[in-house]
Amino acid sequence: GQLGHLLRASFDQHEHALVPLEEELAVVRMYLDIEKLRFGNRLNMEQAIDPELSEVLMPPFSLQPLVENAVGHGLHSSPEAGRLRLVVRPAGPWLDVSVSDDGQGVPSTEVEQRFFAESDRVHALTLLRRRLQGLFGHSFQLNVRSEIGEGTTVTMRIPFRKRFGFGLETPGAISSNVPELASY
Repeated sequence: GQLGHLLRASFDQHEHALVPLEEELAVVRMYLDIEKLRFGNRLNMEQAIDPELSEVLMPPFSLQPLVENAVGHGLHSSPEAGRLRLVVRPAGPWLDVSVSDDGQGVPSTEVEQRFFAESDRVHALTLLRRRLQGLFGHSFQLNVRSEIGEGTTVTMRIPFRKRFGFGLETPGAISSNVPELASY
């Protein structure tokens, strides 16, 4: 049943340039419910999200790939129970989202190649980076920090947007007067 809901959400969300955080979190919960069937007690999730951010807007299916990446690289790399941590917080004109795992990690020198390399099999973070660039130009960051034995943290920084009135912002309203970020 959860898989059907997840697929339906993927079709519904792609009709919008931005969706409320609460909708993104619902997709993440559906995904994690499915993964809990596979991992059982090995999958532990912690969240630090201010409830007042539920109406903040973000690109659809931008959070789920970060969580999926943490499950895939974090839990699969360790036979022990794994912990994922999701943090969403405002940072001035930005919304900071980070997903961390306590898996084995990868050498910091291999991060770009492992997570963003263009190859026959395109990594989800590469696709997410392209989508963010299409929406926000250079006004975003998508970074990965990892070390062997310390796990991995993926951080996404996007312009802070809220829902206006009854509808969502239109794609033309996404352009930002927020300064560009140096790395993406």
